Amino acid sequence: MRFRVQRATNRQKRVQFSVVVLLLVSLFFLCVPAKATESDGNSAQAQAEAQAGQDLYQKLKTGKRPQSVKTYETPEQPTVYLTFDDGPSKLTSQVLDILDKENVKATFFALGEQAQAHPELVKRIVQDGHTLGNHSYNHVYKELYSDFQTFWDQIQRSEDIFASLADTRPQLVRAPGGTYTNFDSYYYYLMDQAGYIVTDWNVDSGDSKRAHVPVNEIWQTIKESPLEHEINILFHDGSGHESTVEVLPQVISYYKKLGYAFAPLTTQVKPKQFPVGKSKWSRNMSLAHFQELMKETQQYALAHIQTDPDQKDAEQHFAQQTIVAREETAQILSAQAVLPLQVHVAGGSSFTIEPAKYQLRANRIELPMRFLVEKMGGQVEWLADKKTANAHFGVYDLEYDLSTRSIRLYTLGNSVATYSLADMDFKDGSIIVPLRKTIDLLGGRITDTVIESNKREVSVALRPFYIFKENDSLLKNSLFAMGG
Repeated sequence: MRFRVQRATNRQKRVQFSVVVLLLVSLFFLCVPAKATESDGNSAQAQAEAQAGQDLYQKLKTGKRPQSVKTYETPEQPTVYLTFDDGPSKLTSQVLDILDKENVKATFFALGEQAQAHPELVKRIVQDGHTLGNHSYNHVYKELYSDFQTFWDQIQRSEDIFASLADTRPQLVRAPGGTYTNFDSYYYYLMDQAGYIVTDWNVDSGDSKRAHVPVNEIWQTIKESPLEHEINILFHDGSGHESTVEVLPQVISYYKKLGYAFAPLTTQVKPKQFPVGKSKWSRNMSLAHFQELMKETQQYALAHIQTDPDQKDAEQHFAQQTIVAREETAQILSAQAVLPLQVHVAGGSSFTIEPAKYQLRANRIELPMRFLVEKMGGQVEWLADKKTANAHFGVYDLEYDLSTRSIRLYTLGNSVATYSLADMDFKDGSIIVPLRKTIDLLGGRITDTVIESNKREVSVALRPFYIFKENDSLLKNSLFAMGG
């Protein structure tokens, strides 16, 4: 009996052992294809990533830049961003004194080499609430644009200097000489990958065309520059730019009178960037080198940009400064006595707009569209059933559509542009429009504005064949200009 029990027990153990072995074998064969599948998946993913990298490399090689998905904030009030390159130098303290006196914040694109020579100025720039930007280490074009690696190394070198002096790592970068013909698509893309924002300008003061540019020449360049909602002005605070220091108060006063606010550049301001042009530098980017640079720039972004705890605080600080500047300017304007507005048209008639016909709001002049166009010598037709107004002036026609809040611009009867969510209002049966933008649409521009406690004046320049005289016909002038 004991023997039978023992045999049964042995048999049971053998069965259990067999089951275990079977399970292990089955598990082995099940795992092998699973691991193979996982390996195949990783391999397929790696191949897809490699192919995507090659496709990107080829796209950039053709000069095409991938579209940025970053969103930016547009200031409500027209804004000037004063920027100063090539410093700091012995002149920078004078610039800072002027900005402090005018209660204006600006942006300084500093060189690492100069920062080492003037550490106290780098600290003051940051302490005074201005933006510090990176302008490379030594500004030597042949080095910076021989290969992206050299440009990258200089940006990193300068950044380390700024971090040691003022505990900041600027994300804003300005390429020496600007990006046009210096940057290619690879430069732009790799800087984007690293989290940097490269910014050029849309107004060049001309203070660096040659050594010691006269003050009057810089001033005339500024006055003749187009007026946009956001103006990024290129100045220099490096050695030899005494004229820039001298003209700066006049420039600030000029834009303040035009109703502009001032603010420092931040990562929330859409950068002015030149298009990618044919490079004037002989350089080649291999796929292998591009992949190495991609890895390096992406690692930088992970290590610095995402872990910068002060960035958000800095953005909020600069945003608050902008708000304060707008409020102060608005208070100054609202406190002024109500006066007639004198409009001077270059080469033509001048006229007066009585206080009841215009208003200052958000630091700009607004008035009825019909009144302005007819005073300028044009005609306006109101179509009540369509809620549209057609303004005719010279070769231009403007169709104001209240229902869609849009303006359609025609030149010689041909549609040129449509402006959605256009600046207009409807008050007391009149379409209210901003003076500056309307003048721009009519082919002219405001060249000077004086808003003081005892007078208000605006000077307007029109294209030659729009200039009118009391006894002249607009049609005659237009035909004469076109050879008719």
